[in-house]
Amino acid sequence: MTNLKLAASLTILRLTIAAFFGAWASLKFYRPEWFENVFTNMYGLDFVTRDLSAYVGTAQVILVLVFAVGLWRTFSYGALVLMQGAGVLGSLPNLMNYTNYPNNLMWAAVPALGAAVALFIMRHDDAFTVDGWRARRA
Repeated sequence: MTNLKLAASLTILRLTIAAFFGAWASLKFYRPEWFENVFTNMYGLDFVTRDLSAYVGTAQVILVLVFAVGLWRTFSYGALVLMQGAGVLGSLPNLMNYTNYPNNLMWAAVPALGAAVALFIMRHDDAFTVDGWRARRA
């Protein structure tokens, strides 16, 4: 694969992952009760309330934007892998019970995790980024 094809492929992967995470981050503002419900019912964390939703959402939106432009790739790509990994681990009981709706929809998180891990592994080849631009200028 040529470098241009690889860089274009990684850009598409990065931007679609950013869209996926951006949608989830935006829900913290539009549906804060879902945020509270997930942490209370799936993770058993009763201290996480909808009052924290905007703060977590803001942090996630900033992280997604940093990720989308490819800034601090090791940190930003790794942080998204960890966030997605925590979500997949936290939903393992539902993933195992996939024959019940809406548990089957939770399987979409697994290939998203795989895509994020693959992008993290190839982060230095993701050339159409702020970090890639800075490396070419140096």
